[in-house]
Amino acid sequence: MSNTVIELGEVPREAPAAVEVDRLVPRRALLTLLSIVLLAAVAAAAPVPALSRPTIVPARLGDTMFLDGDRMMLVGGSTSQASQVSRRAVTAYALPDAHLLSRTTVTVSGGINQVLLAADTVVVSYQIDASGTWATVAVAEGTETTRWRRTARLIAVSVPDALVLLGSDEAVTAVDLRSGTVRWTLARPSDGFIAESGWAGDYPRWLVLFTDSGRMESHDPRTGELLATRTLPPRAGRANGLVGPVDDVVMAGDGTPGLTAYRLPGLAPMWHTGADLSRSWMQAACGRLICMFRQQSGLTAIDAESGRELWDDPSWAYAEPAGAYLLATRTDRDIEDPGLWVLDPATGTPLGDFGRWEYLAPAGAGRFYAKLDVRGTYLVHFGVLDPARRTVRIIGTADDVSNSCQVAAGLLICRLVDASVAMWPLR
Repeated sequence: MSNTVIELGEVPREAPAAVEVDRLVPRRALLTLLSIVLLAAVAAAAPVPALSRPTIVPARLGDTMFLDGDRMMLVGGSTSQASQVSRRAVTAYALPDAHLLSRTTVTVSGGINQVLLAADTVVVSYQIDASGTWATVAVAEGTETTRWRRTARLIAVSVPDALVLLGSDEAVTAVDLRSGTVRWTLARPSDGFIAESGWAGDYPRWLVLFTDSGRMESHDPRTGELLATRTLPPRAGRANGLVGPVDDVVMAGDGTPGLTAYRLPGLAPMWHTGADLSRSWMQAACGRLICMFRQQSGLTAIDAESGRELWDDPSWAYAEPAGAYLLATRTDRDIEDPGLWVLDPATGTPLGDFGRWEYLAPAGAGRFYAKLDVRGTYLVHFGVLDPARRTVRIIGTADDVSNSCQVAAGLLICRLVDASVAMWPLR
């Protein structure tokens, strides 16, 4: 990896001034500018600080990486196989120092989609077949001893409660982390569903049950206890016109045009909107707004406290908060680069365009970490983007990156072209 380099820390003021872009410019101009400036900065030995090498964790092609807080798990290929049953090695590392914690062997019969290290137990979720059947297995860390296995989807794990929340077509079930013993079960209604909401860290604060016949309930996801219930007018299909629970708000039809918002967990009515949201879906974490998206047809922004419709724009396919602003991507399917746009959340007005930069994680003070891939190469630029000032600050450039990067535990973590994992401290 002699040619894999990254410089972390702001480029000093004596470097070319354009490395910090004072305002957003058109995408093509920005990319040209960055390419020229970055090449000049790396080539100029005097103004650029010494380049540091990343910490490298060996991995093979076919290995899968999972990040969970300050832990990284690498799942290796099968060591033996009979029919579709395979033994997979799960290697756990502590972050940020990449210290080896344990190697655990799990036996699964399908593709693994989630791995969690909970206390001294490795919990693995995998898909048994293409029909959508899921299973979860718990193995004692550092061993190949299976503690329990259930045909159900892994929803969440609460280490303080030693509790694993599982979901199936029949019920939501809570089992003991170590023994797999069932603590409680909430049956799924035949004419409705159960949704998780109000996530606090990695565990939901509430479970919300809905039926087409008009029953709505909130439950405690740690005890299964019924917290509140409300009866709505029955409606055929889609569980009474539910748009979906987000954080502490549930929106559902009440027999009148539009939707009514109810506050979790008590299900007290908050407000009613007459906006046509019948074909919309809600998104979590949209700041003070409720972002309602229509497939291929835009975004409606609603004030979360009053229910007042603030604006409606068919241009946006997705949005999420970044400090006091929204980051949005366009619905345009006939353009090569939809772009990463900054919007005023009060009006939906576009304030600027970050071009092909891709969001990675919050960086504090309303800023965020992002990456920019150089097309046709394995070269990636990393930066801190500021929606308030609409600026880009380059923090480093790396080669041999396979376009798989995440931020966790104060690290920038990327898979390289040889499948190994590279880690750089973000400071």
